[in-house]
Amino acid sequence: MRKQKDQTIKGLRAKQKQFFILFLLITLTAVFFLVGASQKRSSIASEPLIVNGHAASAEQFGMYLGLKKALVADYFKQTYGAEYTDQFWTTSYSGEMPLQRLIDEAKAELTKTIALQQLAKKSGIAVDGSYVSFLSGMEAENSRRSKAAADGEIVYGPTSFEIEAYYSYYMSNLESATLEAMQKSGKLSVPDDKVKQAYETDKQTKYSLSGHVKLKWAVLPYGKGAALINKNEALRVMEQLKKAAVDQASFIDSAKQLAIEVMDASLTSATRRTAALESPIAVQQAERIQEDQLSDIFEENGELHLLYCISKGEPILQSYEKVKDAIASQLLSEQFREIAQQEPRLATVEWDSERAERLARSWLGVTKL
Repeated sequence: MRKQKDQTIKGLRAKQKQFFILFLLITLTAVFFLVGASQKRSSIASEPLIVNGHAASAEQFGMYLGLKKALVADYFKQTYGAEYTDQFWTTSYSGEMPLQRLIDEAKAELTKTIALQQLAKKSGIAVDGSYVSFLSGMEAENSRRSKAAADGEIVYGPTSFEIEAYYSYYMSNLESATLEAMQKSGKLSVPDDKVKQAYETDKQTKYSLSGHVKLKWAVLPYGKGAALINKNEALRVMEQLKKAAVDQASFIDSAKQLAIEVMDASLTSATRRTAALESPIAVQQAERIQEDQLSDIFEENGELHLLYCISKGEPILQSYEKVKDAIASQLLSEQFREIAQQEPRLATVEWDSERAERLARSWLGVTKL
């Protein structure tokens, strides 16, 4: 009987020990979970900006300060004549402080970027919005461009991006990809009647081309190998021509006396595109002037030019079928732009202004007064 009692007591003690170990494991797990969650909240809370739950790092905020630094300095230079000194960022100009404006500009741009990244995600695009991912993307793109240039391939734009240029490139690509995804999913669409309405409204101003333009084209080269070396001297001679030319005959005669070459030229619907690639400024001037009028004197391809319009045909209206796709694309872009501008306004933003100011001061090397 006593032996049976001892075994019962031992069994109870074993069960109590097992229960204690189990309780200890559960308690430790809960403690670790709470500590981890607390550390995570503390980490998120330490960031200067949180948009819809996405926290921007201090390094990322510093990048946006860099993006806006020159813009803010120029604003105070143009508005208040402020000079860039050691005290510039903490000096008040009519109640405005450059430091605070820089912080506000960086915050707005960063919020816009995160909102667009989240819109892209909602549209089905895989986007990693971290600063590390952004830098990795820039490194990969620069590597790709450098290799392409070394291999003799055509590279549009620089062979290596600085961070500001890459940011513009990144945002442009992100916007284009998001617009395309939203269009494919049907979230963005433009009815045919809207496209037609836009065409009818703007067809005379946007979708008509100048008719056949006939010109007399005066060209005066200058510099090494030319009769006139100095640009200012060449400009003075061309101004004499413009002053003397009251009609076509005087334009030709005066140019001859001043040793300025005059060519016959014409601009048609067939030649306009090629001409615009070779001499875009000349085409703009030719489109602008009317019959028996002179253009402005302009410089292009290392020469000075002056146009005299002999005749100009009636504008040529482009057909709806020819331009409807371009109009639809423009309307879709406008529709997307409205959505993209609205996203930051609808976002839930948590902003730690004190931490943002500390980060900005540290980044600028400005001590608190």
